[in-house]
Amino acid sequence: MTVTLDTPMTPTVTPCVKNPDRWADGGNDPALKALCRSCPRRWLCAHEALKTPGIEGMIAGVHLPREGRPRAFALRQLRSLAAYAGYASQPVIP
Repeated sequence: MTVTLDTPMTPTVTPCVKNPDRWADGGNDPALKALCRSCPRRWLCAHEALKTPGIEGMIAGVHLPREGRPRAFALRQLRSLAAYAGYASQPVIP
């Protein structure tokens, strides 16, 4: 009889979980974008951000400002990322 032991899953702590203030105040920082874009939770993060009213900062590699046309554009980018991973339906392009 052979017994196999599953290796315990090591929790992956993303950099934004370790230091969330850096992402909230990061602005359009290229280093933060690079970290976000290489994160395995990027698409899930985009999906969760769309459900969170008033969210701002660096989310899923997209800088989400507080208001205005840049915010509307960033929200469309997040919808597209979430839809790419199957978390939402494809956005309608006007």
